[in-house]
Amino acid sequence: MCPEQARLDALRQLNLLDTPPSDSFDRITRMAAMLFGLPIAAVSLTDRDRQWFKSRVGVEHTFIPREQAPCAQVAESTGFVVISDLLSDPAYSDCPLARDGIRFYAGAPLTTRNGFGLGALCVLGHEPRTVSEAEMAALTDLADMVMSQIELQHAIGRVDPVSGLLNRNQLLEDLEDLGRNTPGERRLLALVDLAPSEQLSQGMSVMGPTFIDQIVQAAAEGLRAGLGPGRIAYHVAATQFAFLALPEMEDAAFVARLKIALNDARRRGAHERSC
Repeated sequence: MCPEQARLDALRQLNLLDTPPSDSFDRITRMAAMLFGLPIAAVSLTDRDRQWFKSRVGVEHTFIPREQAPCAQVAESTGFVVISDLLSDPAYSDCPLARDGIRFYAGAPLTTRNGFGLGALCVLGHEPRTVSEAEMAALTDLADMVMSQIELQHAIGRVDPVSGLLNRNQLLEDLEDLGRNTPGERRLLALVDLAPSEQLSQGMSVMGPTFIDQIVQAAAEGLRAGLGPGRIAYHVAATQFAFLALPEMEDAAFVARLKIALNDARRRGAHERSC
């Protein structure tokens, strides 16, 4: 496996991409902005073709293209990056940030214990400036705090070990964060139940005790494929899954696509069990 694919796999296994804003991360981002006295700060995760913001201050959009994004350099190098003036740097003088009036950038890496760079804790400003060693050390400490929060959430039972999906505890926390960030907004939660309990019991009696795990893993794969990027499935009970539905998800075409994805995953799982 190439290093970039391994890095992307490490990022996606954490189930952070496209999750709602979280106050536990926002506190650190606000602290970074105050430390530097700058209007913009973000926790940026480097996906295949975008920089997605788990937390942000002074930024309205939730992602920017990865191409010519300084945070991508931080993730790829796992090193601290300072650009005193984007307009004076040949690599970034025509980047989207520079075109939006950003002149200064500093980013500390978010690095896993295995050495994979997930992204950066970054601060940005509209005027060129330099960075002191004390400021670099402080931003690095804050980036380490972000990684500690990521590892803590991953370790305290927020990911189901069988399906690899976020679990019911994380769903409840995400709903609470959504309610705090966008109060009063109407939401629809869809539930997927794999089978009645009697059918599951019959399957276990024929296929053995691993039957439930196998169909859960197949369902998780199908939901990921059916929902597509930017949509999160949660494993909320032994054989039940949930996701936040959008208006376009309520039509018959979406339901048909989701059924096809689930059935395809189920057939692949059955084929692998028979081999």
